[in-house]
Amino acid sequence: MSLLDDMNAGGGGWRMPGATKWRRLRAKRKANPYNPAQNEPDWSVPPDELVIMGALSSSSSTRTPDTLDTQTASTAYLTIPDPAADVRIGDRIRADPDDGRLWEVDGFPSKDANAFTGWRPTLECRLTERKG
Repeated sequence: MSLLDDMNAGGGGWRMPGATKWRRLRAKRKANPYNPAQNEPDWSVPPDELVIMGALSSSSSTRTPDTLDTQTASTAYLTIPDPAADVRIGDRIRADPDDGRLWEVDGFPSKDANAFTGWRPTLECRLTERKG
């Protein structure tokens, strides 16, 4: 067995024994009341859920004081061993079991591939959580 065969064992992704369970939440869509030709997320109804495995790496937090409010934005990266996981911009991510934090996917998930073999090790998603 080659190293590439070993890395691809178990579904084509990278094996991550430290991965934990997460839930991907995707809002249903509804017509925009001001422009019915467009649609927008509808978080007032239960979202579609998908269980995924991944590892969260916290990045940083920024506190923005304002005369009316103070907001704190935290960024993190979720690395998912399945490069074909159905995650996209606008989805929300929460731990399973729920730890009280709710993250939003705010960038295109990265599906990097090796130029020589086509191997795609993981899917990496940039997440942001805003409070305040």
